[in-house]
Amino acid sequence: MPVPNLWRRLAIGIVLCGPWCASIAQDSYAAAKPPGNATLARGERIARMQCSACHVVASDQEIPPLLRTPTPSFSEIANRPATTAKSLQTFIATTHWDMKTMPVAMPKQMLLPEQVVDVTRYILSMRKP
Repeated sequence: MPVPNLWRRLAIGIVLCGPWCASIAQDSYAAAKPPGNATLARGERIARMQCSACHVVASDQEIPPLLRTPTPSFSEIANRPATTAKSLQTFIATTHWDMKTMPVAMPKQMLLPEQVVDVTRYILSMRKP
């Protein structure tokens, strides 16, 4: 079998199986998602992995953010009057990297929608009464 034919078959397989594999990953994430406080724990874990390089995501964060320009802490974000679940979800899921804000801006986090919800719930759990 010639090599180009092998690559073509591989590419077709990836195209055909890609959506199926993605749906399996999302289904397994949703199935493993426990209710209540466990969702907050999942959101905190994602935030520590994805966001702690730029934000203070928890009061007991061991390593401070790497950026010299301060970014708002999750507690500060949660306690802004205009912060809502919808506004956070939109902000987290959207790329904020443009020439006006370079070199510091929020890149797209590449999270599943369920993960965005978990991080949003975690941030909002820091809101003071």
